[in-house]
Amino acid sequence: MAQTKSSDSSPQDDIEQLSQQIATLREDISAISRTLSELGGSTRDAAVDGARRKASELRQAGEQQLYSAQHQAEEMGQQAANAVRNQPATAVGLAVGVGFLLGFITGRK
Repeated sequence: MAQTKSSDSSPQDDIEQLSQQIATLREDISAISRTLSELGGSTRDAAVDGARRKASELRQAGEQQLYSAQHQAEEMGQQAANAVRNQPATAVGLAVGVGFLLGFITGRK
């Protein structure tokens, strides 16, 4: 804290008091720097942990979507196989029709 100048003090005393105040100020600035450094480190660690947690959640959600898509594809394949077994003439006719349309579309230039 700033001290009031007394009329009895000599210039040497004032210089010593100023030196003491500067030393105290340096210690305070050093303590503030250490506190800010620790705060920055803890904030960084929290951000890294949050990013890792979010990445894990996104990976799990992606795996669930992949499993769901695979399951649906398997079901559709099974339904198609069953339809071909139950109605082979319709399946062959449909395949011939689709082949004709594709040939017609790609054959025209």
